[in-house]
Amino acid sequence: MHKEFLKVRGDGEKTIRDLLSIDPRAILQLPRLEITEPDMLNRVPSNGELVTVVPYGNHARGALFLDDSASANEKLISVIDEVCRQIPLFYFGRMDIRYQNRELLEEGKAFYILEVNGAGSEPTHIYDPEHSIFFAWKEIIRHWILLFKISRANHKLGYRYLTVKEGIQMFRKDKIDSRLLEAMYNAER
Repeated sequence: MHKEFLKVRGDGEKTIRDLLSIDPRAILQLPRLEITEPDMLNRVPSNGELVTVVPYGNHARGALFLDDSASANEKLISVIDEVCRQIPLFYFGRMDIRYQNRELLEEGKAFYILEVNGAGSEPTHIYDPEHSIFFAWKEIIRHWILLFKISRANHKLGYRYLTVKEGIQMFRKDKIDSRLLEAMYNAER
């Protein structure tokens, strides 16, 4: 999966605010940007200038998620597998990675991991606008079947299942932690 940050291409006449307001994906970001980046919104980018408006790879912040899983090759799979094997008991999940370029990434160079998402992570390639809702549902089901198989295998090795109560507590804690992180982020801005 590949992410493209929210960007606009200038025409030399319209402000960034104007350019965002005519893009159905970007318009949803205007209320937040009016608060956090009002000066940037008034800027008029030159004709053809590409401006990254939101430098976060989050679909709630306007990033575009593109499925490039077909481009995975043996070199890339080997590098990612090597990284995953360094995380004890990590059998399933998703990593958000920044890299200088694809060639260096495939050599295991010039990249860093922003985030490791475990079993509760979603298969974000489903958000590619080229995919249908049916594709997304199929991928989510495939995701859960894989998770079930790993869970069963771990249980056979002696790991216990979470109780329903523990699962609910985990989700509640995650929600609280997410709100705290968002509040800390907003306080820094």
